[in-house]
Order: sequence, then structure tokens, then C-alpha cells
Amino acid sequence: MRKTALMSLAQCLCCVVVVAAPAILPATAGHAAEESKSETIGPWEIDAIFRGDKFDRCSINRSLQNDIIARFIRTGDGLSLELESPNWKLEHGKNYQVKMALGPLSFDTEVAAESNSVSMDIKDKKFETELRSASALNVVAAGATIRVPLDKSTVAFDRLEQCVEKNNKSVETNPFVAPSRQP
Repeated sequence: MRKTALMSLAQCLCCVVVVAAPAILPATAGHAAEESKSETIGPWEIDAIFRGDKFDRCSINRSLQNDIIARFIRTGDGLSLELESPNWKLEHGKNYQVKMALGPLSFDTEVAAESNSVSMDIKDKKFETELRSASALNVVAAGATIRVPLDKSTVAFDRLEQCVEKNNKSVETNPFVAPSRQP
């Protein structure tokens, strides 16, 4: 009688696994929609991001004071800057005026807001070049100045360029093989 009870307990556990597995698998499959590989250079973390089997973008990011993350994102279309903080309560879709200061170079622009981040495209080639050699980027907003130290930025921006070139090229050269997914 005990043997029968043990068998039914084991059969019961198998049923639980068979019933629960389909509920768990879709959740993990959803997480596979966007995948990234990363490496670190000094204070910068470099990520190559894929959506499914397709290369999407590369980014470099670093943590700042007050839980702020500064992220430069490179796609085939260009470079953008994103500043993010879980402490910010911003109006989604609103544009905020800021002054970007990089050594002697500065200009006024707008950043587009999400609920806890702002972003802007970097279209000025001179400004983009100066990011590699300047010591800091200051984003002067109405309520505060956010200082982004740019130490090791020359190496990090070079690696960002290589990341995009390598991952774009792997798709172009052999469409039948999944990209290597390396930053």
C-alpha cells in the first residue's frame, strides 16, 4: 500500500511539472526577445543588444551620482545620449530645455522625456568628436547640472564603433548564421 502511495505521489509531481512547464516557458521566451552581451572598459560598460536574432544597437553606459545612468547609444543611424534615474518623475513626451557643455563647446537643445529618462540625438560631428577627448560633459537643466565624467571615453567610444561595425557586418556577410552577439 505504501508503494502505491509513493507511485501516485511521483505521478502527481510529474503532472504538476507537465502542467506548470507551459506556464513558465512563455515567460522565459518573452525575456529572450531582447538579449545583450556586455564587457567593461574602465568605468564604462559596453553592451551589444539584439532583438531576437537581429542586431539592434550598441551602447556604453556608466553610473553617476544620485542613481543616474549616462548612456551613449550607437545604431546604424547615429549616436544618441540618454540620461536615466529611477528618482525622476518626468512628463512622458515632454521636451525639456538643456545646455550641453563640453569644454569650450556648448549649445542649447531640447531633450525628449520618458517617465524616468531623457534622450537626445547627437547630430553635431564636432561635438561627437569632442566627447572622446573632453574630461566631462555637463548637461545643464533648469533644476540641476548633471556632470558626466568622460574618463576612458576615447577607448569606450572606439569600442562602441567597433561593436556596431562588427555586429552589422556579421549579418551582412552571412544571413544564414546568427550573429556572434559580442560587444
